[in-house]
This record gives sequence, C-alpha cells and structure tokens, in this order.
Amino acid sequence: MQRRELILKLIQETPGINLSSLMKKTGMETGVITYYLNQLEKQGIIKSQKATKHRRYYHSSVLEEEYPIIRNIRKPTKKQILFKIIVEGKPSFKELTLKIDKSPSTLSWNLSELIDEGIIEKYMQNGKEYYRVKNIELLKKTFQKEFSKLFDESLGHAEDIFLAL
Repeated sequence: MQRRELILKLIQETPGINLSSLMKKTGMETGVITYYLNQLEKQGIIKSQKATKHRRYYHSSVLEEEYPIIRNIRKPTKKQILFKIIVEGKPSFKELTLKIDKSPSTLSWNLSELIDEGIIEKYMQNGKEYYRVKNIELLKKTFQKEFSKLFDESLGHAEDIFLAL
C-alpha cells in the first residue's frame, strides 16, 4: 500500500487521529506524514481541526458537529459516562458515582469536559442536579456511522441497548 493510501485509510478507520498516532501506526517520519496530510487537505479529501494540544484529522465525510463526540468517545471514562447516562436515563451525580468505578473528582472533571464540549448538559429538577445527552440523535447517528468498532466487552450489551434507542 502506498504511503498516501495508508494515511488516508488510517484517517477513515480512526476519525480524529492525530499526527503522533499516525507516526506510531505507520512508522513514517513527521515530515513525510505532514506532506501527505497537507496534500490530502488541499484536495479536500480530509479536514483537520486543532483541538486542545493536538491537530486531529477527519475524512471529509465526517461532519464538524460530530468532532466533539468522536474526540470524547475514544476516552474510556467519557465513553463509560455517556453510556451510563444513555442507559440510566437522566442520572444524578450520585447515581453516576455508584455506577462508575471512578473517584468523584474524576467523574466531575469528565462530566465538566463533556458539558464544555456540548455533548451533555446538567439540569435541575426538584432541587437535584441531573445529566442528559444534549443531542441524542446526533450522538446516535455518530455512533452508528463511526463507532461500532469501538465497543468492547466491558460494556456488556449496553451498546446494543444504545443502538436500539
């Protein structure tokens, strides 16, 4: 497989991949990968976005509104939080701490990140705080389109439940 095709294949299989991950997976040098990334982007085949400390690469078929979901669903704790919110309905912070084996500070930080990215929202009901997915249709569409390969056994059949929603 040619270098260009290998890089494009990895971007299609792993939307949101960054330069260092491309280097690890291909064994190519930074300059070589950067050359092909620039060419692919100029041709409109891929798009990139600077997020936090890394530039991430996406096939042009991926919608920009899907980028935050793609970035966050790869992170195990955030993926677990999202599944719990979906499966449990609209859990409170306390309910999440009982269901997810992470410290409250870790959960709080990850929930704040998901809120900042616009994926979930916190709301009040009867004086208690709860969490819910902000745009469930976008999340479902992105999962169905991009992430069936990311499910693992540790989630049991939660992904089946989610995809059936």
